[in-house]
Amino acid sequence: MGYGWNNQDFKVIVLPNLYGDILTDEAAQIQGGIGTAGSANIGKRYAMFEAIHGTALRMVKEGRAKYADPTSIIKAAAMLLEYIGYKEKAKRLEMALDICIQYEKKIVVTGRSDGVTTAEMADYIIETLKNENIEKKWMNYHR
Repeated sequence: MGYGWNNQDFKVIVLPNLYGDILTDEAAQIQGGIGTAGSANIGKRYAMFEAIHGTALRMVKEGRAKYADPTSIIKAAAMLLEYIGYKEKAKRLEMALDICIQYEKKIVVTGRSDGVTTAEMADYIIETLKNENIEKKWMNYHR
């Protein structure tokens, strides 16, 4: 039995905190893992941008903090840039993230010592971001 609408028509889902948290964690798994998803909480006067996974305290307790994936907070930073009007800078940062974690994958964060560190991944993203031809490089992956 249908309800007369298509899921693709929706761009926003409003849920109580617990269900919203569960749904965003599941959606993050589909798009690449919870370590790669940024989050935005936008109100009438204020906005907050963060890594969807929070501070990853379990990794700290287990001595794996230096292996945390920085892409989630960097994605949140891209959302912040767009929100405050730096749309071109946000676009470049999103392209750099796409190139590094989706297409090239020269290095990979695993959350453990068999992957690269947070700093190494951040350096890779920064170097990619510095490329003057980043949009052309990004477009080559979209052909």
